[in-house]
Amino acid sequence: MKTKKWLFFSLGILFGSLGTLIYAQSDEPTARSSSKWYMGMGWGITFPVQDWDPDYPLGGQGLFFTGYKLDDTLSLQLSLDPLFFTGNGLSTLDNRVSLELRWRNGTEGVHPYLLAGPGFDIQVLSPSGYNTSTPAAVFGVGFEFDLRPGERLFLESRYDLLFYNNLTQQDIPLTFGLNEDL
Repeated sequence: MKTKKWLFFSLGILFGSLGTLIYAQSDEPTARSSSKWYMGMGWGITFPVQDWDPDYPLGGQGLFFTGYKLDDTLSLQLSLDPLFFTGNGLSTLDNRVSLELRWRNGTEGVHPYLLAGPGFDIQVLSPSGYNTSTPAAVFGVGFEFDLRPGERLFLESRYDLLFYNNLTQQDIPLTFGLNEDL
């Protein structure tokens, strides 16, 4: 039974790969996608900058976003950015949501972009179970690399500010991922 599952799984991967190759080699025009909606996801590392626990020298991070292109260079984007810090038996899960205005250079091939916007952060500490939330702001710069029409790889760095009552925490996530038109 196990062998049949692996056989079907392997055949699925093979046929899926062949379909992708056939699509990539088709004679379709290389015009840009007409869809105004896009989404993407990525993963990376986060560097705490100010007012973080010294037990957390580095964190892991994911990024999920969807956006709407207002024109060829300007977009409105909603991002969910979960971050995870751990060290010395302590852990912090940081969930951030932000609404960003994103400006992208409209050239073909490589597209530099800038983004900025307000957000909200929810922090949960473990093992204590203590949690807190605060307004936040995000500023970012990145590069997109065209793979084929409507599909791009991206490399992005953000600067996050968290506005707590008596301090401002800061960190810099560095993210790599895939962005695709819907």
